[in-house]
Amino acid sequence: MSDYSTRQQILDFIRSLNPAVRADLEPSANLFSEGVVDSVLMMDFVLWLEEHFRITIDIDDLTPENFSSIDAIARYVESR
Repeated sequence: MSDYSTRQQILDFIRSLNPAVRADLEPSANLFSEGVVDSVLMMDFVLWLEEHFRITIDIDDLTPENFSSIDAIARYVESR
């Protein structure tokens, strides 16, 4: 799975959760401070990541370093 593909899949799913998100959202933008996701949407998002990418996300991995931006999430997913 290419880096672009992972990022695009993540953005597409985020936009399905929150249709107000711009399609040109910067991959480095902070998803929380930009109001893109909140804690409730994040839980749906984490479940989707696990199912879609067939990974297990440990509760200890739910950190801003891993989940604050599309770039961070893509890096995390690809490291699994």
